[in-house]
Amino acid sequence: MNIRATISTNSDTEAAVDEVCQGAVGMAPDLVLLFASHHHAEEIESLVPVLWERIGPRNLIGCLADGVIGPSHEVERAPAMALWAAKMPGVRVLPFILDQQDIERFESSEDWLDRIGIAPGEKPGFLVLPEPFSIDAERCLERLDELFPGCTIVGGLASGGTGPRQNRIFLDDQVLRQGLAGVSLCGPVSICPVVSQGCRPVGEPFVVTKAEQYVIQELRGKPAMEVLRDVFSNADPADRALMQKGIHVGRVVDERLHNFGRGDFLIRNLMGVVGETGLAINSLVRPGQTIQFHVRDSKTATEEMRSLLAGTVAGMTPPPAGGLLFTCNGRGAGMFGAPDHDIRLVNSVTKGCPIAGFFAQGEIGPIGHKTFIHGFSSSLVLFHDASNSE
Repeated sequence: MNIRATISTNSDTEAAVDEVCQGAVGMAPDLVLLFASHHHAEEIESLVPVLWERIGPRNLIGCLADGVIGPSHEVERAPAMALWAAKMPGVRVLPFILDQQDIERFESSEDWLDRIGIAPGEKPGFLVLPEPFSIDAERCLERLDELFPGCTIVGGLASGGTGPRQNRIFLDDQVLRQGLAGVSLCGPVSICPVVSQGCRPVGEPFVVTKAEQYVIQELRGKPAMEVLRDVFSNADPADRALMQKGIHVGRVVDERLHNFGRGDFLIRNLMGVVGETGLAINSLVRPGQTIQFHVRDSKTATEEMRSLLAGTVAGMTPPPAGGLLFTCNGRGAGMFGAPDHDIRLVNSVTKGCPIAGFFAQGEIGPIGHKTFIHGFSSSLVLFHDASNSE
């Protein structure tokens, strides 16, 4: 397996294309991912076909982005373009495109499988890049989870635009303004996700005893707001300070677990108080689920990402040949106080592993055995050759 990554910070789009193409010269890659900052929006329409012809990949997907990540640094709020190219012997890579009309008119599993072009028994992994203003990405991910149980789905929501038809997504030599571009991968490749949500728990877990839609009304039979006040009162001064900046709710994904630890919670934002006693979150909640309040800060985010990444890499034989990094556009220098935080951390653990990616409007990756869209998170996927894994 041969993976390469390159980045250009040239503000001239044609020159940037020339520079990133140099990273794939003579390679004939099976898969290329291309990420370009919104500064290149207009010119990229005509230059993606040029790049396609020049490199000659079997498959290409990509999108415009709020910021671009290259092998050794992150570029925020400035022109940049990154290209990631992979030669994967024996791996079957199939591209597909979905739009909102497909979601609404597909009536059976066969409709979805025909469009995606692969059977569940082939145990594929997926890379997906949705355009957030034109497609119900959460519904797509739920359907893929149902159709391909146990599969790994990772990616990020295009972030180069602030409204409908401002984003661009790429599929082979096409440039589209809506939908979802993706590829499936089958065969001797191991796809290892690392999803870091950057939070840690405060207090103890509570079972939801009354809820409606997005509102938690009672925890252990007590008004939810009363429980939150108790958690706040019993927290140490440092945690209380973080709770005053923002409180998050972690929902246990797999209720069959007896003990809950890092990676078992899906983190969602606490949106406000409803009727003086209820707590609204940006996720559906039902009675019987277990939640725990969480806080987020840069130190916690760094420690969690390093721990999860180190644990994943330690279990990979052979070591990763390359990776893709989808990180929230709310992270970066604004969150950590310095540039290049996530890519430096990844490089410190996965030495010599070519990485590219972008700052997304939502990061896609698994928690437990389900795929979710995250916020303020980092979703990394590492690839390694699985041809000798048996």
